[in-house]
Amino acid sequence: MDPTDTYTEPVSRPRRPRSVTLVAGLVLILASIYTIRFLQTLAWWDFLTELPRVSPLYLALSGLIWALIGLPLSWGLWRGSAPAAMGSRFIAPAYAVFYWFERLFITRAGSNFTNWPFATGMTVLLLAFVFWTLSRPQSRRFFAIRSMRANDQPIRSNYP
Repeated sequence: MDPTDTYTEPVSRPRRPRSVTLVAGLVLILASIYTIRFLQTLAWWDFLTELPRVSPLYLALSGLIWALIGLPLSWGLWRGSAPAAMGSRFIAPAYAVFYWFERLFITRAGSNFTNWPFATGMTVLLLAFVFWTLSRPQSRRFFAIRSMRANDQPIRSNYP
């Protein structure tokens, strides 16, 4: 090593904020629920085909889709992936729309309005929490991509 070379301290990734940990955990829980939905639909397919109203194909596909979205998303949020943080801004509202679609059109008519004020409040609260978490300065630093260029300048993501 040439003595004229200067040593540059590697840029370390900031610690994961607790709110990001909570969002990643929530996404993992939802992904696990939809994985179980998919597997249980496959296990009980014959029984479910005898029931009216909801097709087992719908249950299996929706479970598979949300599991395939949620598992990598939770891992990306846990690891500090900037694309996962950006994707969360689209996936969270999409999931809320899906939840309310299922609640209003798929479930039984008598049971879906008993606690709608609570469900509405929780939907708004959780969406606000996700967007607040992703917009905090600590979270933005955590999700910034910090790889080094050849000239030792950190490359930062376009994550807002």
